[in-house]
Amino acid sequence: MWFVLLRCTLLLALAGTGTLVHAITAICSEGSGGYYDNTRNCTFRNVIVDEVATDISFSSGYRYNAPYHFRFVNSKLIEVPRKIFDSYSTVQLLGVADCSIESISRYTFEKASSLLLLNLSSNSLQEVKNYVFTGASSLNHLDLSYNNISVIEEKAFANLYELASLFLAGNVLKALEGAVFAPLTMLRKLSMAKNQLEILPNELFFHNTALTMVFLQNNQLLTLDKDLFQNVVGLEYLWLKNNNLTSLEFSDLNVKIIGVTNNQLKKIKLNPSVQQLFASNNSISTIEADDFVKLEIKSLDLAWNNLTSLDSISQITAVEIMDLSHNALGPLKLTSFSKLTKLIDLNLEDTNISNLQHGTFSQLSALKRLDISYNKLNRIDVDIFTSSHYLEELFIDGNRLKEFNYQEIHKIFPKMKKVSIADNNWNCTFLTKMIRSLNTEKIVVGGFKSESLIADKTNVKGIYCTDDTNPVSEWNSTLQHLDKYLNNSEPIIDTSEIKQIMQNAIDDIGKFNEQKMALANTSEKLEGEIMDLKRKLMSLENDLIQVKQSILDVKLAQLPNATNETYVSSDLKRMMVELNDLTVAKFNLTSQMLEQKIYAQSFKIDKFMDKINENADKLLMLSKRLDQTVNPAFAGYNPATFQGLKAADTSTAGSSNTLTVVIMGVLIVLLVAALAIVYRRSRRVTLRGKSCYSTSNTLATMMDNDI
Repeated sequence: MWFVLLRCTLLLALAGTGTLVHAITAICSEGSGGYYDNTRNCTFRNVIVDEVATDISFSSGYRYNAPYHFRFVNSKLIEVPRKIFDSYSTVQLLGVADCSIESISRYTFEKASSLLLLNLSSNSLQEVKNYVFTGASSLNHLDLSYNNISVIEEKAFANLYELASLFLAGNVLKALEGAVFAPLTMLRKLSMAKNQLEILPNELFFHNTALTMVFLQNNQLLTLDKDLFQNVVGLEYLWLKNNNLTSLEFSDLNVKIIGVTNNQLKKIKLNPSVQQLFASNNSISTIEADDFVKLEIKSLDLAWNNLTSLDSISQITAVEIMDLSHNALGPLKLTSFSKLTKLIDLNLEDTNISNLQHGTFSQLSALKRLDISYNKLNRIDVDIFTSSHYLEELFIDGNRLKEFNYQEIHKIFPKMKKVSIADNNWNCTFLTKMIRSLNTEKIVVGGFKSESLIADKTNVKGIYCTDDTNPVSEWNSTLQHLDKYLNNSEPIIDTSEIKQIMQNAIDDIGKFNEQKMALANTSEKLEGEIMDLKRKLMSLENDLIQVKQSILDVKLAQLPNATNETYVSSDLKRMMVELNDLTVAKFNLTSQMLEQKIYAQSFKIDKFMDKINENADKLLMLSKRLDQTVNPAFAGYNPATFQGLKAADTSTAGSSNTLTVVIMGVLIVLLVAALAIVYRRSRRVTLRGKSCYSTSNTLATMMDNDI
């Protein structure tokens, strides 16, 4: 193996004109040149040819076998070196990529009859003139990509009858001659991606009947004539991504794979030959076909379109992979997928699904991957997917799930490998148990589709969850992320992150409101239970008083039969005390019952006032909306004229409404005041009663002492 050798010999000769001539000899660095050396490769490194140089020769170092493949690395050549074909008639491959070549001479390849592959990519070519490849009649592969070519003359590829692959990507072509590819009858692969093409001549591919792959992505195409590929019978790949197409009339086109992603299509018509269609990021609302049942399409990508119905798609029985994400499909019918028994991969992300019914997926026995993320699902019953016994991946991110029957996952789906569960309303305790349980079954759990900011938010293994014990910390974290944007003076280009932050904030507020409502309901229930217990307690106290009173009556009835005066005096004293206590207990019970009734009425009034305030807020918002609606509508009217037309009705209606509101307000104030007065009076009576009890007790004691 030879090391890099470059021998430059400078010969000075005085010609008749006195011109200075440089002669350069380049020696290749690969191949030993021995008899048994079969590599036959020759690489020239660091060859620099400037405008002054007029003569260059090549030496391969091979003594017995001439090399086939020649390559220039880290070199600078003004044009393709013609003398390499003079030195070696066996050149089959010539690589001169990235060599700063600016032009191709017409006679460069007249001795290149053995050349099969020519790589001229990443140079500085600006045009390809007529007949420049004359002599390279065996050329099979030509790469002119990533130059600066804006013009290709009509006869540029004349005599290249064996050419099978032509790469013109990454140039600045805006238009092409109609017959420029006519000589290329054997052409199979053509790439013109990343140019500036707006329209293609109808006859451009008329003679290219052997084409199997055409790449036209990343241009500015507005439309394609339906007869553009009429003579191309074996087309397998047609790539039209990232153009400005508004229509595609290829219902009769015999092609297997079509890519029209990122265009402006509103409808598309399928034909039986299509096996894969990539049509995401369009405005497609209609899918057409002469007979959907006869379609043989295996893969269908219609994400990010305007589809609202699955009626036509549900008839494509051969489909195996289907992406319908980011379409406003809404509720699914029981028959939406009933005929798609071969479906393996189904993506329904962000399709406005709010519930799932038993039977919707009952025919999807071959399903292995299901994505129902970022919908409006409050619950998911895994039994709905019982028929999909071979399911391996399930995505349920971005819904409103609080619970999930994860215990049944491994039983129903024994082949399950991955479950994505991020961006839901999980409780941290529940989420921990779920992840631990699924990991035990060797199921990978994560947020594989989530981009949420959870670095300083409550989470379990990177999945956001709510911690009921500390909700304020989550809000503070969200505010910190928003503050980063508010304090940034630069315009926000990527809004996906801030949208996610805002969505998390909205979710947190929703969760807080739900917790608040649940707490309020619990408080009301507790207050009601306390009131019931107080009523039962008062009832028991009343029963006890009745018993005591009955006992006292019995004692009084037995008192005349007593003969001992001391015993009678003692019994009489005890009965007076018991009677005094009984009277006090009755008064206390009456006071408690009154307080209970007042409390019950005040509770009802509080609820009534809450409803009044709520309705008042709604009326205030309604009035503001009416003002916003009415004011612009009558902005152009003359106020005097308008008042003259509507004076009577407006004044009457306005006065009536104002009077009604005033009266209602006064009545509510009076009612509250009256209840407050009653409550205060009842409290005074209670206090006075207690004072009386104290006095009565004192009198009883005095009487006791006297007796």
